[in-house]
Amino acid sequence: MSDPLWLADVLRAEGLRVIEHEGWQHRGHGDFADIRGVLCHHTAGGGENDWRIVQYGRPDLEGPLAQLVLERDGSYRVIAAGVCWHAGRGSWPGWPTDDANYHVIGIEAVSRGDGSDWTPVQLDAYKRGCAAILRHIGRDAGDCVGHREYSSEGKIDPTGIDMGAFRLDVQAIIESTPGGHRMPALEETFVNFRGDTVTLGTAIRYIDEYVNDLREQVGGPIPLKGWPQLGDRTLVDAVAAIGAELGIEGFTDLTKAQK
Repeated sequence: MSDPLWLADVLRAEGLRVIEHEGWQHRGHGDFADIRGVLCHHTAGGGENDWRIVQYGRPDLEGPLAQLVLERDGSYRVIAAGVCWHAGRGSWPGWPTDDANYHVIGIEAVSRGDGSDWTPVQLDAYKRGCAAILRHIGRDAGDCVGHREYSSEGKIDPTGIDMGAFRLDVQAIIESTPGGHRMPALEETFVNFRGDTVTLGTAIRYIDEYVNDLREQVGGPIPLKGWPQLGDRTLVDAVAAIGAELGIEGFTDLTKAQK
């Protein structure tokens, strides 16, 4: 399979700011075998020069270390089109074990790595960039993976991002028009009860899903019509009937009382 020379164009089509580094089309450690997804990282630096390490490498590891760097202002630096050393050892369904470098695009997002310094514009660009790539290669958000989820070597990145919630947002963007209309208020972020940074849109989606799940469990699959296995009772009515049968004071079986 050819290398992703389309990276800059696909990101721009999503309305993202792109900085193309000279020679990126020819930079890398060989060619991709195929492209199956996106692996999300943080740089663990947080400075304006983090990209230099990604492009040029470290004393113990030759660069490039990822195809893309996501700056805190939401800009993408396109570092390389070829294979980069970013995945390490690990596994994910549908990806080759211990060999993801030749199959997934790496995004290094600039962050200290403690989960406290993500900016709203950066998180928005992170999701939109992942969605744009996955849409282009015909994959869904199931192939948008945090390094810590893939790694068998104890990686923790990207710290502070709930990848389950992140994938929900990515999938919604995949299904939308590239660069299309968005609701800025839903992109506002806050730290949830688990300490993860999520958008209001994600929180609303979870609330809607869980409230409806609870309503169904209490009232039955048809609103308040009960469950067949409970004698067409709701959960509350079933508990009341059991209590009445046991002779517990105050419990009433309404199905009998109404006859």
